[in-house]
Amino acid sequence: MKKLSIFCTFLFAICIMTSSVFAQIQCTEDLECDDGVYCTDDSCTDGSCVNAPNDSICDDGVGCNGEELCDLEIDCQPGDSQCEEGQVCDIETDECVFVGSVDIKPGSCQNPLNVRSRGVLSVAILGSDDVDVSTIDPATIVITREGFDPLEPIRYSYEDVGAPSEGDPCVCEDPDGDELDEDSEGDGQTDLTLKFRTQELVDGLGLKEVESREIIPLTIMWESEDGTPLMGEDCVKIINKMKWWDDLLEKIKKPKQPKKPKNDDEE
Repeated sequence: MKKLSIFCTFLFAICIMTSSVFAQIQCTEDLECDDGVYCTDDSCTDGSCVNAPNDSICDDGVGCNGEELCDLEIDCQPGDSQCEEGQVCDIETDECVFVGSVDIKPGSCQNPLNVRSRGVLSVAILGSDDVDVSTIDPATIVITREGFDPLEPIRYSYEDVGAPSEGDPCVCEDPDGDELDEDSEGDGQTDLTLKFRTQELVDGLGLKEVESREIIPLTIMWESEDGTPLMGEDCVKIINKMKWWDDLLEKIKKPKQPKKPKNDDEE
């Protein structure tokens, strides 16, 4: 009886030791350690999962918007801007640029842009007590949209057409209105007005592929005479009232599939 008791105690001890060893083993391969966080390096080391942050995974290759860091819980986090007050980071050029005030279609807030128009689109770089538009180098002015090559204006002039405004350029007081007067009488400051060919913008910035009545931002970039880069942003509302006609023409243009000849066996 005593030997049986010792034997049972021995077996119990082995069971405890074995269960303890298995409890410490969390994994057998790296795939079992995926924590669902994109920026961590997940590995199985000595039977335990190791989830190490890897900041390089978060790096977007742009320096002026700061160093991106990996957070073990909420993934990649943006860095702190390296730009001075009054500047923004231009991720296309990796430069800190001063922000100017621009107005597409002065006198309108929704800024409707008809992709079928054969006319021009008016844009103004607005002057103020702090911004003298006469110091802008007109040869450096371009308009662009993220992911597209910039386009140059066809002409420019100096006149007072509006006043700088604060807030989101894509938000209007009257979201359902196509035309909303906003300081269209000017503010006594000289502005630099620009003209762009609408069809050049439509083709060059891919505007015909944008859904009708969708609001998208456009960026105007320029340099002062001393080479200081500046930029401003405003929005347009895409108008394509004849899209249904394009869709109909597309269906008409599609070649008809030839009828499959009947097999004599099928008759």
